[in-house]
Amino acid sequence: MEETNTESFFSLPNLPLEMMEEILLRLPVKSLSRFKCVCISWRSLISEALFTLKHASILETSKATTCKKSLYGVITTSRYHLKSCCVHSLYNESTANVFEHDGELLGRDYYQVVGTCHGLICFHVDYNKSLYLWNPTVKLQERLSGSDLETSDEVVVTYGFGYDASEDDYKVVALLQQRHQLKTEAKIYSTRQKLWRTKSCFPSGVFVADKSRSGIYINGTLNWAATHSSSSSSSSSTTSSLSTIISYDMSRDVFKELLGPVCCKRGCFTLTLGDLRGSLSMVCYCKGANADVWVMKEFGEEESWSKILSISGLTEFVRPVWISNDLVVLLEFRSGLALYNCGTGMFHYPVSDSLSGCRDAKVYVKTMVSPNGI
Repeated sequence: MEETNTESFFSLPNLPLEMMEEILLRLPVKSLSRFKCVCISWRSLISEALFTLKHASILETSKATTCKKSLYGVITTSRYHLKSCCVHSLYNESTANVFEHDGELLGRDYYQVVGTCHGLICFHVDYNKSLYLWNPTVKLQERLSGSDLETSDEVVVTYGFGYDASEDDYKVVALLQQRHQLKTEAKIYSTRQKLWRTKSCFPSGVFVADKSRSGIYINGTLNWAATHSSSSSSSSSTTSSLSTIISYDMSRDVFKELLGPVCCKRGCFTLTLGDLRGSLSMVCYCKGANADVWVMKEFGEEESWSKILSISGLTEFVRPVWISNDLVVLLEFRSGLALYNCGTGMFHYPVSDSLSGCRDAKVYVKTMVSPNGI
């Protein structure tokens, strides 16, 4: 009898496979890696590509409601380095624990982060003009075959990266614009087909406002701050009304314009987009006054823009990267990262010198999605 009780104590719980899967899908990567060793069936389930995709999707959608910052990281570029740190570390440690990833990648080179999706980080390397997918959590990377995009020095390329659920395909969008010209050409790279194709029907008379900023992936779409060509010779007040957002729906394969928030009438420009816990955000810089942060609470519904934050006296570039449930905002400046407490109006700089001068900070989810064989 005693032996039977011992075996019963150490045996796996007799739960339906579907219920066990639902439990495992809500665990962090660190736990899932350990649980692979429990039994063959768990190892097989956790290793399936469909399971890792479901797990990543759950983490992506839970950004808006979760209080667990340890599930998310921040990736930045700093000169010739790719660096990362945990969101939890930025909020809870006096000096954030920063990791440099040069040794895991291609060594010292100029990296441009194109975007993040499902824990995969897409980056462009300057020396060979190629695109790579990399998961910093599981330390795997893959060069995207056929991704070299040959362009002349007169062409400025702005990228975006995301997931097309209708075709189960990760895609890169490149917007090509001739210098001193206002015509934009769109090319789309499929990681399944390993090739680029040209996409027509890009809105005429519209060009990307900040060509150094990649597209923001939200709900199956890529989004860029843009402006109409007629604004180049207009007054600042007119320029404000001509700012717009170009949105590419990856499943429907169409571009369209989205209206930004209705801003104040003192002459502000709205050219900084971001992903704030799964919602499209925009910063409106009111000249000589403040920076207002807006979020589109229901993506695609222009009337759902809501102002959540106003930082008085701030007119330089800033972009919110994360906001905690107690309204402490992680902000990206040109000089680095800082925390801003909405309640007290105080700034705090938790990052070490190794993150100073970082740019294009992006939040990624910690997943087990492999870039190999995509």
